[in-house]
Amino acid sequence: MTIKKKRIASVFMALCIVATCVFSFSMNTFATGGDMSAAEVAAAASENGLAQNIQDGVILHAWNWDYDTIADNMANIAAAGYSAVQTSPVQQPRDYASYWNEVSTQWWKFYQPLTLSFSNQYTWLGTKSDFEDMCDIADSYGVKVIVDIVANHMANVNDDYGNSANNRNTGIPASIRNNDSYWHVNNIWASDSNRYDMVQGSIGMPDLNTGNSEVQGMVIDLLEECIDAGASGFRFDAAKHIEVPEDTYGAGSNFWPNVIGAAENYASTQKGIDLYCYGEILYTASTALHNYTEYMSITENQTGQNVRNNVVNSNAAGAAASGYVFNVGADHSVLWAESHDTYADNSSRGVSDENIRLTWAILASRKDATSLFLGRPSSWSTGVMGENGNNSWQHNAVKEVNKFHNKFIGSSEYLSSSGSVVINERGNRGAVLVNLGNSSANVNATAYRMVDGTYTEHVSGGTFTVENGRIKGTIPAKSIAVIYNDETVSNAKTIYFSNNLHWDQVYAYCFKNTNSNAAWPGVTMLYESTNEYGEDIYSYTFDGTQYDYIIFSNGSGTQTVDILAGSSGTGYYCTTQNSQGKYQVASYTYG
Repeated sequence: MTIKKKRIASVFMALCIVATCVFSFSMNTFATGGDMSAAEVAAAASENGLAQNIQDGVILHAWNWDYDTIADNMANIAAAGYSAVQTSPVQQPRDYASYWNEVSTQWWKFYQPLTLSFSNQYTWLGTKSDFEDMCDIADSYGVKVIVDIVANHMANVNDDYGNSANNRNTGIPASIRNNDSYWHVNNIWASDSNRYDMVQGSIGMPDLNTGNSEVQGMVIDLLEECIDAGASGFRFDAAKHIEVPEDTYGAGSNFWPNVIGAAENYASTQKGIDLYCYGEILYTASTALHNYTEYMSITENQTGQNVRNNVVNSNAAGAAASGYVFNVGADHSVLWAESHDTYADNSSRGVSDENIRLTWAILASRKDATSLFLGRPSSWSTGVMGENGNNSWQHNAVKEVNKFHNKFIGSSEYLSSSGSVVINERGNRGAVLVNLGNSSANVNATAYRMVDGTYTEHVSGGTFTVENGRIKGTIPAKSIAVIYNDETVSNAKTIYFSNNLHWDQVYAYCFKNTNSNAAWPGVTMLYESTNEYGEDIYSYTFDGTQYDYIIFSNGSGTQTVDILAGSSGTGYYCTTQNSQGKYQVASYTYG
C-alpha cells in the first residue's frame, strides 16, 4: 500500500498549482468528496485541458486497478486527457477474504457482491479510506471518478441454481438473504427475446426485486455513500435486466426514476455537482431504448464492435460508415473499442493493441459521444489484479486523440475515407486521420469542411496542409494523425440552421467588415439531424474571432438577412420576408 503521508503531500502540491486560477471561476463552493470545492476541481480540469463534465470527455476504465494504483497514476491519467476514471465495484465481493494470487483472473467476483453498501473492509481494491484518498487526488487534477454499481443481483452459490432461495450466497447479510420480498423467487432465466424474463429472471445469480422500495432505498444509500466519498458518476452493471416504468405484465417499476433521481438530487444539493450515469445495455434490451435514456446514457457496444471489425479487416470505407446502431443520439451513447467483457470472453482479447488504438482514434474523435478506454491487464494468464496492466492507455497517439476530443467539444463532424485512411473532420479547423493500411499513406483527400492552411500533426510533430479543398500529408502504416492548430481551436463557434423552407442546398456565408469565410454563397453546411417537424438541421463551425455575421441561403437567390451570430449552439430558422425579399430569422438553442 502507498503511504498516506505521500498522498497528503501530493494533494497539497496540486492544490498549490491550481490555486492561482481558482478565482476566475464563478461556480458554486460546495465541497466535493474531499476539501476542494467544485470551483477548484473545475479549475484543475481547465488547467489540465480536461472536459468540465464526464459526458463531454473520455473515460479510462481502470479495470481491476486498486485505489492506490489509480491514485499513483492520477498525474498520468490527467496528462493523457481522461476527464474521468472508472473503478471496479466498491461493494464487498464474493470470496473477498481470498488472496490476490487466488483470484488473479477471477474479475467476475466483483460482479457478485455480498452487500448493497460501500465496503469498509479490504476488498482487493482497498478500503473505503483508500477510495476517499484516491478521490482527493483525482480532484486535484480535475479528474472525475465513476463507480461501477451492481444492483440487479447478488452473489450466488452455483450458476445453475438461478433464482432459488438456496442460491443466495451465505455471505449476504441474513437481513437481506432471508427476506423473500427482496428477491425474484422463480425459476425464470433471463432471455433477450422476452422482456418479462429479461427483467424478472436470473442471469446465473439470484435476482434482486428492484421494484421493492426497501431494495431501492439500499441502492440509493449506496450511491449516496459513493458520492460522499468523492464519486461523480456511476456505471450500472446489467442495466437492461432492471425494469423500466413502461414494462408491462407486472414487470415494470419506478427503480430508475427513483434511484437515479434521488442520487442526482443528492449530488446537486449536497455536493454541487451534476451526476453522470450510464447503463450497460448490450445488443438488445427488448424495449424502446428511450425508456432508459430518459434517465441515463447507455453503452453503444455494437457501434464500437463494427468499427473494430472494419479496422481489423483494414476496411476504411466500412469504418467511416459505421453509424450508431442504437440510434439514441450520440449524447446518450458510450463508445468503446472494447470492454472488460469483450476482453474477458476473448472476443477482443486477440485484437492487437495497435488495432485497438486505431479503433479508439475513430471512436474517440466522434462528436458528442462519451468514449471509454479499457485499461488492459499486462497478461491475461499472469496479470495480477490491482496493477495498472499494459500502458496502451497512455500511448502517445491515444493521448493526442483524447486531447483532440476535449478541444473540439461541440464542433460538428464529417466522416469520410480515402483509400486506407479514415478521416473525421471536426468543425473546419481539425481532423483525426487513421491509416488502416500496412504501408505508409500519402494522403490527398477531399477536405469537406476544413479551411485552407498549414496544420500541426500532434502525434509526429509534422505538418499537414489543406489547399483548394484537399487535405495533404503522410501517415505511416497502421498509424494515427491528429491535426489542428492550438491558437484557433478555442475560438470555434458552431451555429445551426433548421431548413424549414426545405431548400435543396443550405450555405453559410460568414463575414466581418470586408473579410469572409468563402466566396458567395459561402460553404455548404453539414447535415446533423431531422427534427420533429421534418426539418433537416445543418451546422457550420467557424472562427468566432474572425467573423461576426452569418447569412444562410440556398445558393440560388434566396437568403436570410444579415445575422449577428449568437453563441455556439445557437440555431436559426426562417420566418417572414422583409421588403427586400430576405428572410427574417428566429433563434433557439440546439440540442
